[in-house]
Amino acid sequence: GEGFFPFNSTDPEIRECLVEIFGQALYTELNTRPPSPSEGAAMGPCLAPSGMDSVEPVPDQASDGGASGEGFFPFNSTDPEIRECLVEIFGQALYAELNTRPPSPSEGAAMGPCLAPSGAEGSGPDGSIYQPDSGSIVDCDLGTPSSPGLGWVIENEGVLDYRGLGHSPGRNIGGASDPRVVQLDDGRYRMYFAQPGEYGTGAAISSDGINWSVEDPKVLPVHFGQVSLLRLANGSWRLFSASGIPDQAEERVVFSFISDDGLSFVQEDGYRITEQDFPYGDIGSAFVIREPEGGYRMYLTAVPEGETSGQPGGNTKAWLVSATSTDMITWSADPSFVIEDPDGLDWTGVDVMHPWVGINDAGLVELYSGLGGPATKRTSVDGRTFSDPEHLPFIGADYHVEYLSNGESRLYSSAGTMDAGGDIRILRSTEVSWDVDFVVGGFQRMDASDPDSLVFVLEVCVKGSSSRPLEIQLFTGAGPFAIGERDHGLEMSALSVRSDYPPFQSTVSIPEGEDSRWFSGGQGVETLVRVSDGVAMKEWMVLTLAGGQAE
Repeated sequence: GEGFFPFNSTDPEIRECLVEIFGQALYTELNTRPPSPSEGAAMGPCLAPSGMDSVEPVPDQASDGGASGEGFFPFNSTDPEIRECLVEIFGQALYAELNTRPPSPSEGAAMGPCLAPSGAEGSGPDGSIYQPDSGSIVDCDLGTPSSPGLGWVIENEGVLDYRGLGHSPGRNIGGASDPRVVQLDDGRYRMYFAQPGEYGTGAAISSDGINWSVEDPKVLPVHFGQVSLLRLANGSWRLFSASGIPDQAEERVVFSFISDDGLSFVQEDGYRITEQDFPYGDIGSAFVIREPEGGYRMYLTAVPEGETSGQPGGNTKAWLVSATSTDMITWSADPSFVIEDPDGLDWTGVDVMHPWVGINDAGLVELYSGLGGPATKRTSVDGRTFSDPEHLPFIGADYHVEYLSNGESRLYSSAGTMDAGGDIRILRSTEVSWDVDFVVGGFQRMDASDPDSLVFVLEVCVKGSSSRPLEIQLFTGAGPFAIGERDHGLEMSALSVRSDYPPFQSTVSIPEGEDSRWFSGGQGVETLVRVSDGVAMKEWMVLTLAGGQAE
């Protein structure tokens, strides 16, 4: 073949994706030369097509390197420099795996430097290597007006961690997750939360919705996480939870329980709905609401037949499905899905997972969901047809929202660290007059002769206005279920500007590998970027920005 992969690809979806990112002129040029590191990072999403299951191995067609004839480009390349570069970035095990499947967008972004040989031009003017400490070459267009938007006040950085629950630290033995909050008749709040291992579902109590203490360490046995509750006319509670059938765990169903006091639950006979009622595989994360016109609607997530929800490596696809009932006992599955996430491995994570659904003051149905990516919000008039997703500037999972009387929202989510385990973070929405855009430079080698000089480059563009200086903070060891820990040392070395009044811009240059805990699925740059005015903040995962090109 002629030209450089993937710009010489005959796949119309790949070509359309590349033209959309680069424009027709640069797309044509990139079929005549290797991509620069930043260009390699930018094309990452195009290398993981939505029809991933049907993708065939692509031979390495670059004019300067051979191919093994099998596997996926560039992991089937026989060029020793490309192979060495890929093994350095991904490690031997993931390198071998990536020769058997297409890369995800974040993996496509990570391999950018390997697609630009050491003799190719860099990403700076006239082919120069991008050097953050020598002055930015990126135009942030800081004069663009910024409209007021939402920031998030951290009301509690983490409650119900392993210490509060009397557990040992660790991802699989530590603290709480999957918060679900109800308000009691006396004005207090009760939170139900999942716990790892044998601990089951617990309950906590609060007078203000912010500070919590354990009320009952175990109200349900193990395997009943992600619960949903409704108050009945007689004052009792009905609780729903999806789980496997005892001694038949591969069969997922929705159980229901009844309680007079919200603490002692009795399981009701039978199952409310089963995975056999839907044309998919596993179902989970049941959430039930009263519909404004009467009756009830249950939302659930589903994954393809043969896959297990949350399996290692992620699910290839996911759906939000629903069912309706007049009495909460007998349920009928709706004939088609509500939302399809066509690629569970893309930069948004699995953005239909673990839904919370509520009805706002305007009567609109709001859906918050997401796992392994940014928080995702959608709205709907009828609870069936939802808007396009809005990706919110904070990271978490297992969301629960409480509407406050002043029009703001309080949001609970699973958080924590990879070392200590889970906890529950509590945020409150507030209006801010500043915003943040990003320009992704991607993985770049600062010194072509030094294999250890690989860094991830990101331009932070802070716009708008603020009466207080804004600070850029970096958190390392973050991951799909963890915020990570603030790294002041990395901030000192990686940020060209750490704090200023907007508008301003700062170049972030993060050494690959130095901030990763190398947990399963780690990419080598597990950094979270937070911008804070001292009261409100916005935050993003670096690899989320890379995969989504800072949308």
